[in-house]
Amino acid sequence: MDKVLCFDLDGTLINGKNEIIGGEDTLKGLKNLQDRGYELVITTGRLEHDIYHINKKHHLNINVAVSQNGAVVNKNKELSAKLLDKKEAINIYKYLKTKDLRVELNTVSNRYWHDDRDPDFPKEYYDSSNIKEDFSDIIKYQPTILFLVIGEKEKIKEVQDFINSNYNKVEAVRTSEGSLEILAKGVSKGTIVKKLFPDKEIISIGDSENDFSLFELSNRSYYVGQGDCSKASYNFNTIDKAIKHIIKEDKNE
Repeated sequence: MDKVLCFDLDGTLINGKNEIIGGEDTLKGLKNLQDRGYELVITTGRLEHDIYHINKKHHLNINVAVSQNGAVVNKNKELSAKLLDKKEAINIYKYLKTKDLRVELNTVSNRYWHDDRDPDFPKEYYDSSNIKEDFSDIIKYQPTILFLVIGEKEKIKEVQDFINSNYNKVEAVRTSEGSLEILAKGVSKGTIVKKLFPDKEIISIGDSENDFSLFELSNRSYYVGQGDCSKASYNFNTIDKAIKHIIKEDKNE
C-alpha cells in the first residue's frame, strides 16, 4: 500500500450522538478506498478503546490507531505512548487548580474527573472514567498522557499562552474554542503519522485545530469543520463528500 488515509473521529467520522456522519455512504466510501489499496488510520483525541469499538462495529479492518492526539499508538496490536513529564505535570496541575476551569486527566487507558461531565458532552463508547477529588497521586504513579481543560474561550487562551511560555516539556493545543489539551512536547497527529509512514502518500480528513499538524504533513488534506480552513487543500462539509472527492481524484490520476 502506498497511500494512507487518516481521519479524525469527533466532528469528522462521528457526530455528537456517536453516529457515523454520512452513514452508509461514508462506510462504503472507506471500503472502496481500502479496495483501492489505501491504509486507513484513525487519528483522534479519544482513548484507544473507542477506536477499537468503531473498528469492530463497522468492520473497518484498521490496523493502526492513533489516539489521544498522537500520544498513544496501537500498531498491529503493539501499544506505545509518549508520557507527560511527572514533575512538570504536577506543577501544571497545581496551576490549573487555581483557574475556574474544568480539568480532566488521561492516562493510557482511563479518564479521571473531579466530578461528572455535563450530559451534553460527547460520550465514550466504553466508559473509562473515574471520579477522583485529587489527581496528584495518579500523576505520580500512573502512565499520564494529557490534561484536558474545558471552559470559556478567553480563559482557555490565557492558559494556553501561559503553558507554552513557561514549560519546556509540554505543549498546549486547542481542540475547540472551549477546550485545550496539554501533552508532551512534540506530540501531534501529524508528527506520529509521518513517523509511522515516512514513504507513503498521506491524505487526511479533520475538523479542528488538532488536525492541522496532520494537514501540514499531508499530500492532500480535507477540512470538514465549520467555515473554511486555509491550512487544508480542500474544504468540504462532511467526510462522505471528502471521500467522494478522493475517489474522483484517484480516477483522474
